Amino acid sequence: FIRPNYSARLTDVSGEVSAVAAFDPRPATVRIAGRVDAGAPLSIEGELHPLGPRLYTDIKGSAKGIELTRLTPYAARYAGYAIEKGTLSMTVQYKVADGKLEAQNQVFLDQLTFGEKVDSPDATRLPVQFAVSLLKNSRGEIDVNLPISGTLDDPQFSVGGLIWRVVLNLVAKAVTSPFNLLAGAFGSPDQELGYIEFDAGSTELDETARKKLDTLAKALADRPALKLEATGRADPAVDTEGLRRNWLQRLLRAAKARATGESPVNLAIGPEERLRWLEAAYKAAEIKKPRNLLGIPKTLPPAEMEALLLATAPAGDEALRSLANHRADRIKAYLTEKLAPERVLLTASKLDASGIEDKGRTTRVQFNLR
Repeated sequence: FIRPNYSARLTDVSGEVSAVAAFDPRPATVRIAGRVDAGAPLSIEGELHPLGPRLYTDIKGSAKGIELTRLTPYAARYAGYAIEKGTLSMTVQYKVADGKLEAQNQVFLDQLTFGEKVDSPDATRLPVQFAVSLLKNSRGEIDVNLPISGTLDDPQFSVGGLIWRVVLNLVAKAVTSPFNLLAGAFGSPDQELGYIEFDAGSTELDETARKKLDTLAKALADRPALKLEATGRADPAVDTEGLRRNWLQRLLRAAKARATGESPVNLAIGPEERLRWLEAAYKAAEIKKPRNLLGIPKTLPPAEMEALLLATAPAGDEALRSLANHRADRIKAYLTEKLAPERVLLTASKLDASGIEDKGRTTRVQFNLR
């Protein structure tokens, strides 16, 4: 059913299969060695009983360094590409007992490189090249385990069909959830690497964000064919109030800095001194203030002074866009300490929460891979 046909040549085959009989429940022992196309070592060992009331096998097989170009008939039909180069090594273990199949397929692909595109009605429509880029590390290796299971009593049972379904699921996961795949590959399956969250109105990277970026940088360093797109985002429903609060805090630090001669950058304002610097900031602010009959600014309660200062804070579209851009800039600056700058691309910032369907905060930088 494959055109052109696929064939494999087994050479130097030797070994033994012990006796087996329908009336004897003891399985046969299998030990076979050989080579695929005279080059790739092959071994099969375990036990089986094909003549009993139900098939029984517990067989382990391995092959090292099979040339992938020989598998082009399959790749062309199902992936839509010929194979230019690469080798395949596999370790498989298949156990069948009581009509149930449990199998492990450890697959190692080295230097898999696709060639020309082939028109095939059976080829997957998933972006195979992108999936390979996600799975292939910096050494050109893909190392995956593909477990399968099934029941031989199912009239639709097919080992080949099961394997192909598992392969397609792996490719689909790589394409639809690439950041989950990268997190899992680096031992952090619970890390959400698809975005970095920020506090309302803030551009500061906290410790959690830095750890996620470190994992992402390692993953990208090990996947040199991938590039990261980063989109800064600001959500007016959350960030507007955050911008105002942060702006007020800067006014308090500036008031304290003027009085003490210290630098206002990261100057701490303790709870016990907040009222003092709020009054100083309000007094220095060039805003419209309530006045008495003599035209002198009234003494106001702290909440009213704070409300008047917050009302004049810059928190419109221009401030939101600057916030979103600055967030993306912070991400790129952090990542490009570890990656080439051309591998981190900034897209136009967004000033809403549209398209965010996960449960994370909407005040973020969103990532995409290509």
